[in-house]
Amino acid sequence: MTWRRLRPGEIDHEALWLGVSASALLGAWLWFHLALPLPGCTFHRLTGLPCPTCGATRCLRYTFHHQWGAAAGINPLAFAVFGAIGAFDIYAAIVLIFRLPRLRYESIPVRLGQMVRYAVIVAILLNWAWLIWAGV
Repeated sequence: MTWRRLRPGEIDHEALWLGVSASALLGAWLWFHLALPLPGCTFHRLTGLPCPTCGATRCLRYTFHHQWGAAAGINPLAFAVFGAIGAFDIYAAIVLIFRLPRLRYESIPVRLGQMVRYAVIVAILLNWAWLIWAGV
């Protein structure tokens, strides 16, 4: 992991993903502000169980209203992901505004990649178990 300037022709991930997340955030805020109908969960409707992402919309709504405890309780993984996206957006805005070097992985060891994949799978399964237990 190194800090370096972008190479010619390299994708500017900070600008790209900051734009995507800011657009998605604005779209979600407008959707809630205009009180548009929310899509239902087909998995929940068919099985009676919450899907692994059930509660993410409510989590975002609670987050918009600064109800952090309710947001974390309704879907802890979505709350953590929203926080990680927020942290990335702050990093991206800083490096773009001040034209700083970017954080890049030159190579990722195979073992580390496997551990991250397994950790993500375990996090999703634990979150899903929480959603079922909490009755979301």
